[in-house]
Amino acid sequence: MPTAEELLQTFDEIISDGVRRGMLHRIAEDDRLDGRTVTLGGHRLVNFGSCSYLGLETHPMLRAAVAEAVDRYGTQFSSSRAYLSAPAYEAAEQTLGELFGRPTVITPSTTMGHLATMPTLVASSDLLVLDHQVHHSVQVAAKLAQAQGTRVELIPHNDLRALLRLLEQSRHTHQRVWYAADGLYSMFADFAPIDELNELVTEHERLWLYIDDAHSFSWTGRFGRGFALDTLTPAAASRAVVAGSLNKSFAAAGGAVTFPDAESRRRVFTVGGPLIFSGPVQPPMLGAILASARLHLSPEIVDRQHRLRHLIRLFNLMAAEHLLPLISTSEAPIRFIGAGVPRIAYALTRQLRDAGFFVDTATFPAVPAKRSGARLTITAHHTDDDVRQVVGALAEALPRTLDREGSSPQVLQRSFARQLAGRRTLEDTPAAPDPMDRAVPPLRLEYHRTISTIERREWDAMFGDRGSFEWRGLHALEEVFARVDNPPEHRWEFHYWLVRDHRHSPPVAATFFTHALWKDDMLAPAYVSAEVESRRRDDPYALTSPVLAMGSLLTEGEHLYLNRDADWRAALQLILGAARAVEEDRSATAVVLRDLPDGDPALHDFLIGEGFARVPIADSWTRPITFSDDHGFLAELSKKARYHQRSRVLSAESSFRVTTYAGGSPVADQLGAADRDQLYELYRNVHARKLELNVFPLPRHIIDTVLRHGGWELLTLHVHGHHAPVAFAAQHVGSDHIQPVFIGLDYRFVASHDTYQQLLWQAVRSAQRHGTGHVLFGMSADLHKARFGARRHRRWVYIQATELFHADALAQLNAELGLRG
Repeated sequence: MPTAEELLQTFDEIISDGVRRGMLHRIAEDDRLDGRTVTLGGHRLVNFGSCSYLGLETHPMLRAAVAEAVDRYGTQFSSSRAYLSAPAYEAAEQTLGELFGRPTVITPSTTMGHLATMPTLVASSDLLVLDHQVHHSVQVAAKLAQAQGTRVELIPHNDLRALLRLLEQSRHTHQRVWYAADGLYSMFADFAPIDELNELVTEHERLWLYIDDAHSFSWTGRFGRGFALDTLTPAAASRAVVAGSLNKSFAAAGGAVTFPDAESRRRVFTVGGPLIFSGPVQPPMLGAILASARLHLSPEIVDRQHRLRHLIRLFNLMAAEHLLPLISTSEAPIRFIGAGVPRIAYALTRQLRDAGFFVDTATFPAVPAKRSGARLTITAHHTDDDVRQVVGALAEALPRTLDREGSSPQVLQRSFARQLAGRRTLEDTPAAPDPMDRAVPPLRLEYHRTISTIERREWDAMFGDRGSFEWRGLHALEEVFARVDNPPEHRWEFHYWLVRDHRHSPPVAATFFTHALWKDDMLAPAYVSAEVESRRRDDPYALTSPVLAMGSLLTEGEHLYLNRDADWRAALQLILGAARAVEEDRSATAVVLRDLPDGDPALHDFLIGEGFARVPIADSWTRPITFSDDHGFLAELSKKARYHQRSRVLSAESSFRVTTYAGGSPVADQLGAADRDQLYELYRNVHARKLELNVFPLPRHIIDTVLRHGGWELLTLHVHGHHAPVAFAAQHVGSDHIQPVFIGLDYRFVASHDTYQQLLWQAVRSAQRHGTGHVLFGMSADLHKARFGARRHRRWVYIQATELFHADALAQLNAELGLRG
C-alpha cells in the first residue's frame, strides 16, 4: 500500500502530465468576463467549464449588492464569528433559512461546512457509512469523526443493500447509522437514489442522512433548494443534514449547511471547529448571498431553471442523434462524454478548444483512468446555437480522435459498458477523414494462450536472461497454474502478446500477462494484512480481486521487451488495448504492469498518458558473479560485510549437508511424496510470516512440477543430528542466472544456524557451479542481500484500476487501525 507521500507523488505526476499538455492550470486572459466566453492563448472560447449553472454571476442585482456591501461595510470584516459577525450575516442566514425551509448556517466553504458539522453531530457511538463516490471533502471530514472514535465504513456506490446489511449488523452496537452521499455526483452526473433512501429512513429509525448537494443547489428544486431537499420526504428530511455550495450556481461564495432542527444548527455554530477558528465570508460576498437568496425567492429563478433545463434536454437530444457516448442521460447541467484513456481524453478536449469551445478533461483521480472523457457544464449563459455547435464539434472530433489515437468506438463502448448498457453509440459510425493522418507501417498483434505455441529461441532471446519466465520456466508455471481443477486462487490464465511490424520480422514489443485472483492487501502494511486475514477466517476470498498483471505473482524481473529502434509506442498501445479487452471480458479490477525499471522517462511519460499511475515496490537485488573463489568474493565486500560473511556464513557452511536435485533428472526421483510434503510445510512456514507481501500460498504440486522440469533445481539443507531438512530453495537455472523463486525454513534453526543466509550463499555456489553470471535475489531482506554484495535495483509498478472500492476500503481500514494504535 503506497504511503501518503507516494500517493501525492503519483497524483503530482498525473496532474503534471495534464499541465505539460497545456490542458490544466490555465489562466483566463480576459480583461472583463461576460459569463459565456473566456480567452485562452488569444482565442475566445465558448465556456463549457463553468459551474455557475444559472448564470447569476453577472446578474445586475448581485453586482449591485456586492458594490453596496463594499460601500457600507468595506472589503472585509476580520473577526471570528465566535466573537462577532458582520452585520449582513443575520439577514443572509434568515433569508437562506426561508429559501431552504430549515435552519441554515453559512460557512466559509462547503468543505469547511463539512469539517464543522460532521465531527460535531456524528457521535462516537454512531456508525458513519460513506458512499464510495461521496465527495472528497466529506471523506476528509469523516476522518475527523473517526479520530474522535466514530466507526467509519465504506460501501460501493449506491449499494443500498450494503447499507441495509450494516444497519442490521449494528443494531445492538451503534446508536445511529449515518449514510453520507452526494445529491448529484459531479463527474458522471448521476443522482443519489433518494426514493429508496426515503423508504429506508421510514423503515429504520436509526438511519440518518448526510448529503452533500453542492452541485444541485440553485438550478433545481423549489426556490433552488436543490435535488435532495426537494425530493426528501418530510420524515426523511427530519433526519437529514444537507450541505451545499453558494459558490457554484448560487453565484456568491461560501457554503450552506441546513439542519433538521434549530438545536443541531446551534450546536454546530457554537462548537464546529472552522466556525470558531476560521475566517468568515466577507461582506461583499454576504451581499451577493443575500441578493441571490432574494432572487431565488422570486419568479425569475423559475424562468432561469426552465431555460437551463431546455438547454440540457437539447444537448441530450442532439447527443443521442449523433450517437455520442453520453455517460448519464440525467437532466443535470454536467454532461460527460466518454473518450477512454487520458491521452485520448486530452486529445479530444484539445480538438474542442481548437474548434472554439472550452471544456474540462475528466480523468484520474476523479474517475477511473480508462474512463476519462470530456466534461461539459451547461449554463444559462449559453444559447441554443452554442449547444448545437458544441455537440456538432463533439460528433466530428470524437471519431477522429479515437482513430488518430489508435482507439476505436468498440474500445470506447467496452470501457463504458456498464454506463452505456442498452444504448447505441457511435460504435458503427466511420471516422471522418483526418487531414493530419500520415502513413505509418502497419503493426500486427500476435496473441497466444500458451508458451508452447511461441518459438522458444525467439522468446528466450528476449527474456532468457531476465528471470524464471524464460520459455522452460513458463512451461512449468503453466503446468502448475493452468489446471482447471485448481481452486480459484491457483487458476491462472496466461496471455502472451507479441507485436511485429510485418509478418516475419523480430518483435517490436513482447510480454505476457496472467489473469489471477489477488489479495487486495498484497502490498499493505503487515498489521493491515493481519487484520484482513482474521476476517478471512469466515470468508477466505474477502477483499480479493481478479487482476490482469504483466508477469505473474511468482516471477520477478522486467517482463516487457521493447525494440527502441522501432515504433515501440504504437506496439505497446496495441498490447495495452488487448490487455484492457481481456480485463473487461474477465471483469478484472485492474491492469498492472510489474517490475518496470527506474530511469526510463520516455516509457514513464507514455504510460502516464495511457492512464497508469506509478507506485514504487520493494527494490530487487542482483549479485554479479565476478569472482572465482571465496577469497575473491570476500575481497569485493566492505570490511563490515566481509567480517560478517567470514564469521557467520562461510565458516558455518561445513555444518550443513547440501543436496541439489536437478529438475528432470533421475536424482529428483529420490525425493518421495513424504519428503516433498515435508518441504511444502517448510514453505508454508515462510508464507505464514510474509504478511508484508501477502499472497495466496503456492499449491503443493508446484514442488512436483519443479522436480519434473529442466531449468529448475531444488536445494536442501540438513544440519548434523537432525534427519529432516531445515531449509530448501527452489531455484530457476537460466542461461546466465540463478534465481531462488521460493524457499522453506524450519524457524527453529534460523537464528541458531543462520539458515536463511546459508540459502543465499548456496545460491551463489549454484551460480558458480553452473557458470552463470548473476544471482537474481529478488525483493525483501535488504540487509542480508546487501551483505552478500548484491546490487539494489529500483523497480516500479504501474496500475490502471477500473474499480477502486477495495483499495479505498483498505485505506479506510488502515486509518482505523492507525487510530487504534
